[in-house]
Amino acid sequence: MSKKQVEHISDILARLQKNTALGLNLEQARIWEQWEQLAGEHLAKHCRPHSIKDGQLRIIVESPVWMHKLSYLKWDLLLRINRMAGKELVSDAFFVLAPDEDTLNQSQDI
Repeated sequence: MSKKQVEHISDILARLQKNTALGLNLEQARIWEQWEQLAGEHLAKHCRPHSIKDGQLRIIVESPVWMHKLSYLKWDLLLRINRMAGKELVSDAFFVLAPDEDTLNQSQDI
């Protein structure tokens, strides 16, 4: 591209999203944004995404009962996430028991 050609910011951002770690982080952030739709309203009240590392999504769960329920829904949830992304964004999920109920209401970090 020559110096005289102007590139639209949306084109620059689209290229960055495809080719950088920032793009991957933005795609992963959609999990937090759309958690209620991905998990379902009822299930989303009892768990939340916590982090992603090496393709593994860590999900905080409020009780052992919900952890057990999620173990049955895990592959369906991963399928929904990857369909939303249009590619394999996460390959596995790991469930972590929340130390207390307040943990589910704390800020959500990637």
